[in-house]
Amino acid sequence: MSERKLVGKVQVDSGEIAVVDPSLILQMEDLLIIHTGVGEGTFPVFFEKDDAEDGLGKSRIIIELEG
Repeated sequence: MSERKLVGKVQVDSGEIAVVDPSLILQMEDLLIIHTGVGEGTFPVFFEKDDAEDGLGKSRIIIELEG
C-alpha cells in the first residue's frame, strides 16, 4: 500500500526543473534537467512511499505539472 504526502512546492520560472544532490549543487555535478513542457508556475511536490508486503516497494518523488 502506498502513502502519498505533500512535502512542498517548487517554483519554476524557466520552464525547467533541476534535480541534484544538495552537496553537489555548487559544483553543478550530476545535474538532471527536466523540461516541464508547461512553462512557469508553482507546482506541488509529493513523496509517495510504497511499503509492499514483500519489502520490494518503490518510493517516488512526484512533481505535478499542471498544464
